[in-house]
Amino acid sequence: MGFADIFDPGDIFGTQQSARIDRANEALKKAQDKADANSAANRALYGQYNQKVNDTYGDLAGRVNDYLQTFEDQAAYDPGQFSYDKDVNDYYSKFANQRVNQAMNALRESGDMFSSDYQDAMAAKQQALASEEWDKAYERYMQDRQQSANEWQMNTNAGQQAYQNAYGKNKDLLSMSQGAQDNIVNAYGNYINNMANQNNVDTQNYANYIQQVAANKNSEKGLFGRIFG
Repeated sequence: MGFADIFDPGDIFGTQQSARIDRANEALKKAQDKADANSAANRALYGQYNQKVNDTYGDLAGRVNDYLQTFEDQAAYDPGQFSYDKDVNDYYSKFANQRVNQAMNALRESGDMFSSDYQDAMAAKQQALASEEWDKAYERYMQDRQQSANEWQMNTNAGQQAYQNAYGKNKDLLSMSQGAQDNIVNAYGNYINNMANQNNVDTQNYANYIQQVAANKNSEKGLFGRIFG
């Protein structure tokens, strides 16, 4: 840099150099203002993003404890043991003995009731008729018991399926709520990190601006010192 770059002999009081320094400072101020505007825009965007995440997931995330409590309170499904409180006698017709007696009376009228063969035949027939009625009662008993067992099993399966559906739903709701909470926490962490980085950038920009303005001021003072020294 030559002497003419610092001091123009025609500019006795150094006004040209001072004006150049002023213009340089004005340019620095504009650059700083632009940096400040960008910083404000960035901060607004960071805030908008964080708010958007909270608006989107906040309500769901706020239900974590409720969903967790519901999930923990859901009791395991227990259908118990199958029970059946009837027996064969409940299906033994009250008219069975009457039908047996009617059949036996008809036999008595058809033969010699005093012969031993007749008596043996009557006893055998009576036993057969009673056994037949009992078999019918037992068959009805088993059919009804099986039907009751089938209905119990169907109800048990339906109850188990309903329990599994509720369990899956509660688990999914809890998982989604926890995921929403994670999204909010992560978004807030990103927001804080971005704001911290922006603070560092702003601080460095402002420090550079102040240092350059101070250097320009010192240059101006040095110029006048050389002129009037």
